[in-house]
Amino acid sequence: MTANELISRSLKTIGVLASGETADSDSVADALVVLNNMVDSWATNRLTIYTTTRNVLDLASSTQEYTIGTGGTFNIVRPVTIERASIILDKNASATEKIELPVNGPLTVSRWQDIAIKGTTSTYPTDFYYDKAWTAGLAKISVWPIPDNSNVQLVLYVPTALTEFADLTTVYTFPPGYEEALRYQLSLRLAQEFGAQITGALAELASESFANIKRVNLSKETLGIDPALSTSGGKYNWRTDQYA
Repeated sequence: MTANELISRSLKTIGVLASGETADSDSVADALVVLNNMVDSWATNRLTIYTTTRNVLDLASSTQEYTIGTGGTFNIVRPVTIERASIILDKNASATEKIELPVNGPLTVSRWQDIAIKGTTSTYPTDFYYDKAWTAGLAKISVWPIPDNSNVQLVLYVPTALTEFADLTTVYTFPPGYEEALRYQLSLRLAQEFGAQITGALAELASESFANIKRVNLSKETLGIDPALSTSGGKYNWRTDQYA
């Protein structure tokens, strides 16, 4: 599906175009802006994101802070969120011998503040902080302790959203449900843009198709419990105030 096809279908859905008609270039250009604004907004909603990308990034010796984003030290799309992170202890090891260990983070602001001596060095980091700054499109990653060698890699597991449509003619493919959700969600926005009426049927289709993709993207996490709160063996008898 191309952006031009998506825009045409959406304009027909709201009655701006009839079957067989094509939109003029100015209308298509306006609609492309609306489409890309919508896709950009979807990137802030975790349930519209269907994939998590594993990014392996080199850490430098004696370096704590790194820019992240297109053109940054970590040259990947600036993450809206980071779900998980780990480190590879020896990047020069063979693929079958590399050890990947989870690290804590992203730390909250308060937990990052609680680290009193941020310049502590060690063989490899155990924590990281993600500063969602926006400086020329770049954010910042800080690791702690600071690695004293350049043999360590940071692995970030980043939810990767849809990218904006680069032009009108590039063909894109999507997982099941996305074409319909894009069409009807775009129809709602174009109805506002072109002064068309939003019918109850359209609103229902838009809501249902949007809910469908969110449902399949819902991640089911395992509920954890602190070992100190669990017991092995008997049960507490509230009548006798004893374990048996």
